[in-house]
Amino acid sequence: MTHLHHGWDKQPDPAVRARIDELAERIERYRASYYAGKPDISDAAYDALEDELRDLDPTHPALARVGAPVTVTEWEKARHEIPMGSLNKVVNEAELEAWAARCDELVVKEGGEAISDDLFVAEKLDGISIEVIYRDGKYADAITRGDGIMGERISPNVARMRGVPQRLKEKLTLSVRGEIILKLSDMKKSFPGVANPRNAAAGTSKRFDGQGCEHLTVLFYDVADHLDVTTEEQKITFLRKQGFGTPWTAKGTLKDVLGFYRKYSSEIRAGLDYEIDGLVVRANSTASQTLLGEVNRRPRGAIAFKFASQAKVSKVVEILWDTGPSGRVTPVAIVEPVELAGAVVQRASLHNMSNVRALGIGVGDEVLVSRRNDVIPYVEEVVEKGGKTEQPPTKCRRCAAELVTSGEYLLCRNQECPALVEGRIHNWIDAIGALEWGDKLIEQLVEAKLVKEPGDLYKLKPKQIADLERRGDKIAKKVLDELTSRLPLTLPVFLAALGIEGFAIQTARLLVSAGYTTIEKLLAATEADLAGISGLGPIKAGMIVRGLQGRKAEIERLIAQGIVPVTQEQEGPLAGMSFCFTGALSRPRGEMTNLVESNGGRVLSGVTKELQYLVSAEADSGSSKAQKAKKYGTVLLDEAGFVKLLQDKGVKVS
Repeated sequence: MTHLHHGWDKQPDPAVRARIDELAERIERYRASYYAGKPDISDAAYDALEDELRDLDPTHPALARVGAPVTVTEWEKARHEIPMGSLNKVVNEAELEAWAARCDELVVKEGGEAISDDLFVAEKLDGISIEVIYRDGKYADAITRGDGIMGERISPNVARMRGVPQRLKEKLTLSVRGEIILKLSDMKKSFPGVANPRNAAAGTSKRFDGQGCEHLTVLFYDVADHLDVTTEEQKITFLRKQGFGTPWTAKGTLKDVLGFYRKYSSEIRAGLDYEIDGLVVRANSTASQTLLGEVNRRPRGAIAFKFASQAKVSKVVEILWDTGPSGRVTPVAIVEPVELAGAVVQRASLHNMSNVRALGIGVGDEVLVSRRNDVIPYVEEVVEKGGKTEQPPTKCRRCAAELVTSGEYLLCRNQECPALVEGRIHNWIDAIGALEWGDKLIEQLVEAKLVKEPGDLYKLKPKQIADLERRGDKIAKKVLDELTSRLPLTLPVFLAALGIEGFAIQTARLLVSAGYTTIEKLLAATEADLAGISGLGPIKAGMIVRGLQGRKAEIERLIAQGIVPVTQEQEGPLAGMSFCFTGALSRPRGEMTNLVESNGGRVLSGVTKELQYLVSAEADSGSSKAQKAKKYGTVLLDEAGFVKLLQDKGVKVS
């Protein structure tokens, strides 16, 4: 493919030109398969490739094309009443400001008014575009986007979707444009196992039997211009009045739009029940839009203000299989460095063995890498195969033990594996709240074979730590003092620190509240005994009993060393007293819980008949917990009352 000129001031070097041609060819191919109803790659991967081409050659003809010819399917082809084109896009605030300034310049030159102080903004829905036609106020037709001129008539399916009125409030003949989406709540409830709402919406909306379409939603945002409306705001008002579902919209200045964008990026987007990939910004005045005309066959007076790129294409250079602290083996792709959401990414999670097989991934493959919630890098899909498919290992890379398969995961069951030992030590340190014990120190101690289980921590001598690389006498004394300062341990903390599966601090507190106030009582408990406790049940009871029995010898060694969990009677001035915390308190909840438990009291997670004190921000709170507490005769305290009670009992409160 040869291109004469695409806006370059000079010809790019051969390598760049080759990449441009490759990208253009692939984009055309992927676009054709997408509009044929059989996409080869996801929207995100397609967008990443298109973004790369736009960076290299902003005016390439491949970027100006919309859609692809509709292939023959079992759905009847139909012509659109509103041509369904795409929008140009910007990806940062500077680009949006430049777009607005250019529009202002052009519209004023044509005798109109600048648009920057009168903009209309709406959520950019990540769904399937559809045109819906009404005749005499009755639902008549629905046509997919197709190539923007011709689409497929899927009217029976769209009629079943939410947000699509069968009759309008007025007997009008008109054409409206919307987006078919699958809400996340509906996906969870009605499409179990599905991970991508857009793909599910696309497939479901074109099912020949229409099954599942009742779980899809259409949100509308445009109406044919033959109506007597002069602004985008009036269009949306009209749509809502007629009974159409619409996305969030707002009107404001350029400064307002930037504020909306920042709030969506940092807060609102993550809490939505549907996916959006940006905001659509338009000149509110339809007359201004007409004056501005088109650029690249797309309207100049409207722009897609996309969120910062969350996915880019990179190449896999290595696949590691990391054994974690629980024994679970997690595959990680090492990729060529790529910048995502302001960070350079080289490691991306592959989640589990099952996912590696589903992706068919291997070293040399071109993959789409994302940062989910702008934090964790993941490999979303294979864009182009370039190597052999990765085969899961059979041995643990940390200890060489044989791995076992459990559902979707590979597991190392060797309890002496350094990864599992580190995990148990980490859990103990975290649960007792010891500071200064970093990951590296624990790794050094395990590697030096100085600790194999939590009890070994209390046998360490200062010199053993001081002799480790980058340690010394001062650090050794500090970490050992911190360890012993946490003694004695309450029974809930002792139990949680063991790190038994399904046995966190809340479960430990529940057991103590149910009368299992000593370690001896718990070790003697049967599955049937624990299954009767409200909030546990037989499955969790079984995990607790098996876990305790499996660690019984270790527990006995801890007790022999003097690491004995104190009973309620021994714990102190709050023994026999129960507390529950609710609402927004000035002190961290963990700090208040520790005050109670370290002095012999119990902290309950909810209001029950045995609860003595409910602590909230206000003693006269009208919350549901407070109402229930009053019914049981529970004492209600504010923070000041709680602190006074503790001080009266001799508890030191800082």
